[in-house]
Formats: sequence, C-alpha cells, structure tokens
Amino acid sequence: MKVDAWKGTASLAASGMLLLAVLTGCSGEKDAQGTTSEPPGPAANTDAFDTNLSAHLSMYVDISLPDEWYKKFVIDPVTKKFPNVQLDLIRKGKGTNPSELVVAGTFPDILYNSPPRLNEYKELGLLYDMSDLIKKYQVDVNKLNQPAMDTIKQIGDQGQIVGLPFWVNWSALYYNKDIFDKFGVAYPKDGMTWEEAIELSRQLTRTDNGVNYRGLDQNLSGFTGQLSLGFVDPKTEKPALLQEEGFKRSYEMLLELYKIPGNENRPSTPKDAFLKDRTLAMWPMYADVPSWISDLEAKGETFNWDMAQMPSFKEAPGVSMAVDSHNLYVTSSSPNKEAAFQVIKYLLSEEPQLQLVKNGFLTSSTDQEINKHFGEDMPVFKGKNLKPVFESTPAPKGALHKYDSIVSSEYNKAFPAVESGSKDINSALREAAELAEKRIEEAKKAK
Repeated sequence: MKVDAWKGTASLAASGMLLLAVLTGCSGEKDAQGTTSEPPGPAANTDAFDTNLSAHLSMYVDISLPDEWYKKFVIDPVTKKFPNVQLDLIRKGKGTNPSELVVAGTFPDILYNSPPRLNEYKELGLLYDMSDLIKKYQVDVNKLNQPAMDTIKQIGDQGQIVGLPFWVNWSALYYNKDIFDKFGVAYPKDGMTWEEAIELSRQLTRTDNGVNYRGLDQNLSGFTGQLSLGFVDPKTEKPALLQEEGFKRSYEMLLELYKIPGNENRPSTPKDAFLKDRTLAMWPMYADVPSWISDLEAKGETFNWDMAQMPSFKEAPGVSMAVDSHNLYVTSSSPNKEAAFQVIKYLLSEEPQLQLVKNGFLTSSTDQEINKHFGEDMPVFKGKNLKPVFESTPAPKGALHKYDSIVSSEYNKAFPAVESGSKDINSALREAAELAEKRIEEAKKAK
C-alpha cells in the first residue's frame, strides 16, 4: 500500500552471507530457500495465547508511517497482551539498511512491509517459510484474505508462505464536491468506466478567475495495476511490455486524459492539488486520503468531499486498484522465530483487527462481522458513501519479479515522448522494452 499519509537489489558482502547462513542454519527451522528443518512441536491451542511469553523482539519497517501509528496498532496491543515482550521498532535509514544489519547480525525478528517492496529482502535471504509455524500454531490461512495470500505465495519460492496479511487496503475515487458545485456538474457515480470518468473530467478542466482547475489525475501504475499486468516474464526474464495489450491500453487511456486542454501543466503531486490547493476535482487513490482529510479537520480546516467507486475498465466492471496488503514476516535471521510468530498470530486476531477496522482499514480476516465496525473511530467517514470500500473488487496482483522496477521505470519514462507526439505508442513501447532488457542483462552480470 502505498500509504503515503503515514509513510514514504541490495548486494550482500560475503561475510554477511556467511553470517546469515549460520543464523538460519542454527534456527533448526526452514527458510524460504527450502533448508531442511526440525519438525515442530505439538500444536498450540488455536484461540489461547501464552500471555507469559517472554522475549525481546524487534520489527523492521521501511514504510514511513509515523511512530504513533506503529505504537497504536502494533506495539501497544502486543505489550498489553504480552507484558513480558518488548517490541522495538527499527526504521530503514543510514546505518540501518537491510544489508548493513545482516552483516552486523542484527536484522530484526519481524519485517513489516508490502509485496512490491520485498525484492531487496528476498535477495538478502531474509524471507522465511513460515509453513511449519503456521501448522504448529494452527493458523487457518483459509480464513485470511485470499487475494492477499495469493500475492504472498507469489513471493515465496514454490508457493511458500513467507508472510501473513496484517490489514488490507481499499481504493476509491475521491472528489471535491465544491468544485463540482462551482461548475454545476453532477457528482461522480458508482460503477463508472474510465471513459466515463475522463469525459466527466473534461467538464471540470478549465480556468476560472485565473485559477487552473483539473478534473482528474491518474498515473500509469494505477492503470497497469488495475489490469493485473506483470512487467517481467518469469520464465524468460524478458520485459513483457510488448506481450500484453494492457500496457498499450494504459498508454492510450492516460493519453486521452492528458490531452484534455488544461492538463498540459500538471503539478508534481496530485496530493497537494487535491488537498492543499483544492484545484483537482477527482483523485483515484488508496485508503490514505480520509486520514489526510482527518488531519486537516483536526487543524480546523473543512473539506467538502465524498467518494465513488474506482472507475473500472469495461471488461472488468467493479474491479478497483490492485490488491494491496501490509504484511508481517518472521525473518530467516531471527533467533526468536516462535515468539515472533506468536506476536504475529495475535496481531491477526479479533481485538487488534477490530481496532484497525475502526480506524479505516480493512481486516485481513474473512470474518466480515469485523468490517461492520469500519470507520467507527473516525468521524471523517460520517455520512460518506462507503460503497467503494466494500463493493469494489481489488484487481489480482500481476506477476511479481525482482526486475519489475527496471521495466516499470523504462515504461514510465517512455510515456512523455508519446504525450508530446514525438513517438507513437508502438515505437515507445518497443524502445522501452529494449532498454529494459539491456538493463536486466547488466543487472545479472553485476551479481
């Protein structure tokens, strides 16, 4: 998720790899690369938690949610349930980059992250197959959000379960009602196609009293994610840009939007245009926006807003942005795997999940009774259309690969030439694929 409101392939020295091998070997368990393990002990009670559990654990995060978020939703619930557990937060930064901590032998016991950001940790051998612990502590993965679980299984080799979903993201089309009212345009409807949303934006993209208003902002990753596109063919490790019609379709859709007169000069951040300048009428985004609006209201500002379902492609009505979950992983280097897993299991239980849901997140559980309490602790949701939260279906995640960032960056960099008219779409895609393939080969040789 991309949770910018509360947020933001390293190589390993030979000594660090040796250290990691020693740590995983001494664990007596199994890592994501399939190292053999000792059989787990007897199964634990499904519902009971050992409140006498005693451990000093640490959790690594490189999603820059504020400390207050982690304290409220992770650290406080854990220490309340397990008084003898100390859980420290370690942030990614200078001196605490993953490779540095691995070399030092101090990488934390738990990793908090989302799938698109895991390549570095996988390359370092930090992901761990939690299957034995899942069996021992009787966690029923069938009672967890299955699209999120499917994505996690993509990360582990041969479907190994290297993490479990903590909470699940949702997306919507947020809109500024004042801009619609100002120009006498009807509000967005649930169930719109992208073509309809772009046509609606055309009515709102104009200049009034020297102020430039825009109807809609979107980016390529939003479209490619919604179309479940993978950037790299996992078998050939070749860029898939020219193999999938969806990449061309995404260019065409964004081009249609950007060619609306008035969309030539776009600000760098739609967040500022929507929330600060109030010049953007509609913004498709994940669940970040209500929390940002809540922050504004806490400062005494008002914002007349609501949300509609994410516009969808004609061939997939009701499908929103790509499935996105924030997950918890026991790391392969942890000397406290059992304690770390018990903490994770607790965070997936009803009480911590209910607290998340009341604050605008969706539970990772399939128990929809929990989601009935959605937003209860956030007045910002009062009177708002919640249909996008519950009735839209997240798009399945496209195939993930360690070279995705290389291909996606070339794909994104090629678009301005299409927008300017200096290149046609097919030529831009072909050249992007060639550049990406060259960079992938260079990355392989650098290993």
